[in-house]
Amino acid sequence: MSKVPNMSDLTINKKKMATTLKMKAMGLLQKPKIANIPNEIKELTVSIPKINSTEVLVKIITSTIHVDDIAVAQGTAIGRFYGPKEVSEKKPYIMGTNFSGVIEAIGKQVSQFKIGDEVIGIPNVAGEHGSWATYRCLDERNIRIKPKALSHQEAVSMIVAGCVAYGMLVSSKVKKGDHCLVLGSSGGIGSVITQMLKSKGAIVIGLCSTRNIEMVKANGVDYVIDYTKDNFVKKLTSQNKKINLVFDSVGGKELENIAIKVLHKKGRFLTVCGPEKYIGSKKLSWRKVIHMLWYIMYRSILSKIIGPRYIFSAKPPSTTINDMHAFVIKNNIKVPVDRIIPLEIKKLKEALKHLSAHKASGRIIIDMTK
Repeated sequence: MSKVPNMSDLTINKKKMATTLKMKAMGLLQKPKIANIPNEIKELTVSIPKINSTEVLVKIITSTIHVDDIAVAQGTAIGRFYGPKEVSEKKPYIMGTNFSGVIEAIGKQVSQFKIGDEVIGIPNVAGEHGSWATYRCLDERNIRIKPKALSHQEAVSMIVAGCVAYGMLVSSKVKKGDHCLVLGSSGGIGSVITQMLKSKGAIVIGLCSTRNIEMVKANGVDYVIDYTKDNFVKKLTSQNKKINLVFDSVGGKELENIAIKVLHKKGRFLTVCGPEKYIGSKKLSWRKVIHMLWYIMYRSILSKIIGPRYIFSAKPPSTTINDMHAFVIKNNIKVPVDRIIPLEIKKLKEALKHLSAHKASGRIIIDMTK
């Protein structure tokens, strides 16, 4: 169990913290089985975490439920990474990565922030976690000031979707009038990249299922193709349409091979998933992970010689978040929201099952104020 904050080592909003030294959290008490987190996650009451001299304590207002949260917790991120090394009733694993909230305490050496600042957390490559709780402590290097133009719900929903989509946008070098095909256009990333492309003057074709057609249209696409009814290659070929750019947030060699058929020879196929469909949903062997990384490298190099280009465009959020925020605020870009839930175990389990079944149309937000 985490220790109560050391009052001599931090500056703290004593009035707010005086009556609460425990917090509500959602987490695991044992290492989870793959694809079983909705059944194993529990509601916990734990001590408010202790911060060190370079950390801040944040009262969390909103968080999100994302597929990466599940992958990190069950050790399948990027195929087989992360996962709790030690987890028990004495040392629970609190889930959740993204958050938006307010600083309630700061360590002595914290220089960039003050109590009362509204901030967001920046996911890093270390498999960090702990946001499905009412408080969280972390190093000041891993937070940013929340833009005033965004609410806590808007800010938290944009962290992953916005950063990933903006990274793809920059890598694409899209120009006005380019024909763009968005695979997975009804998802969080697909919805944001669609809006970003439209703001650049591109012609956007969205690929989605029947139930998401209206939502995809609302994001501004010029054309929608329902993959449950139409073969998008045949449809685009029959209309003599050659695509300049394909944006893939689904993954899988099969989809890639099909999409390449409609790409212009000098076009670009941009992916943030690679050859494994729904990467993170299952644990891969070391052999498969190495093959996946080799494939991405091989396709990237070969496509420079024999087009279309293959570009793996995933970028760390810390490198894109400031420019992304400026872009989405200027162009009024929004992330569709599937649902907003309170920090309650029943609602959380339902949302996790919904997300794991790939049925979510947009972000699932946890609002701690509900």
